[in-house]
Amino acid sequence: MLLLVLLSGSATSQPDYSLPNLVLMAIYVGLTLVLAIVAIVAIIINTRQSRNALAASDRQSKDAIEAIHKQIDASEGQAQEALYNQHKPIVIPINNFTSKDIILDVIIKHHTTLKIIIGLQNKGAGVALNTFAITAVDALSQVFCSPSTAILSQDVDTPKGFDFTADVKYRYPYNEFEGVPVFPQGVFGFARLMVTYSDIFDNRYFGVFDYSDEFGMENAY
Repeated sequence: MLLLVLLSGSATSQPDYSLPNLVLMAIYVGLTLVLAIVAIVAIIINTRQSRNALAASDRQSKDAIEAIHKQIDASEGQAQEALYNQHKPIVIPINNFTSKDIILDVIIKHHTTLKIIIGLQNKGAGVALNTFAITAVDALSQVFCSPSTAILSQDVDTPKGFDFTADVKYRYPYNEFEGVPVFPQGVFGFARLMVTYSDIFDNRYFGVFDYSDEFGMENAY
């Protein structure tokens, strides 16, 4: 009797390989594989999205840092420009040339030495260093230069006189100064004054002034 019970128990534990069960097992396995594939695809998509999000965030961070650097550079540039303007010299001529007729009369008729003295004054906020000037008169072939450089303090009452006496020792040998023709161009002037100077930061400045009897001294550049 015991043997029959054991045989009966062992017989009932055998797996059921009937067609319906096999179909159900196949469906279960297929669903499991689909879920696994879906999970893997989701992981891949999330990974890519995370990488793209990180890359976008990295680009945004770099753009933000670059924008900050540009703002800093712009602020530094503005601060530097403001500092330069606080110490910027502005050198201008105070008196005019001698009349063209007088110059021609002195040089051509009397053959005497021409003496031109032009007063320069610094109207800027900073001191003008290494101030150097040359002058050319349309009726003459020589170009005269100041014998030395000068320091012009800001807005002093007395202009600094630059002597351009016609002397062979102080003639400028070129037809251009700082890339600009030394003689006046056109019909609006017969004499030209050119001045170069620097500030305390070693920034260089350059001024060109043309003179005519009709209009006096005018800034040409």
